[in-house]
Amino acid sequence: MNRLTFLFSSCFVLCLIGCGDPQLHQVTGKVTLGGKPYQRLLVYMRPIDEQVDKFRMGVGETDAKGVLTLRSSAGDGLASGKYRVSFSCMVPKGNDEMGLNPNEKHDDNPKLITEELVPLPYASDIDSPVEFEIGGSDPNEFVFDIPSE
Repeated sequence: MNRLTFLFSSCFVLCLIGCGDPQLHQVTGKVTLGGKPYQRLLVYMRPIDEQVDKFRMGVGETDAKGVLTLRSSAGDGLASGKYRVSFSCMVPKGNDEMGLNPNEKHDDNPKLITEELVPLPYASDIDSPVEFEIGGSDPNEFVFDIPSE
């Protein structure tokens, strides 16, 4: 009976060691476009060498000063690894905001026509040349100025 208890205990400990969730690392930083900050400039981080899962797919947005807040579905931060970074910054087309309330998000107004400010390849999930490695100490600081053309 002792051997059975030992075997069961050993298997249980090994399962606990192998089944843990990866540690999330906080990602902070600043992102601008052509040197200018934009509120709600979106930043996407997708793993290069790993499968996308709730620990390894990040999305964030900037505030009016360009300060980035990024999170994954698992919480604040991402698992260690190498990520491809792409961007999106949708703004009202032209200067006509069609009566948009300053507190309303652009995508809340179905009549608003928008345009993407981020040029290719930086707006591409696949072809963006921007990579970022996450790991080690927190926070991992991502600072980037997207070329405007």
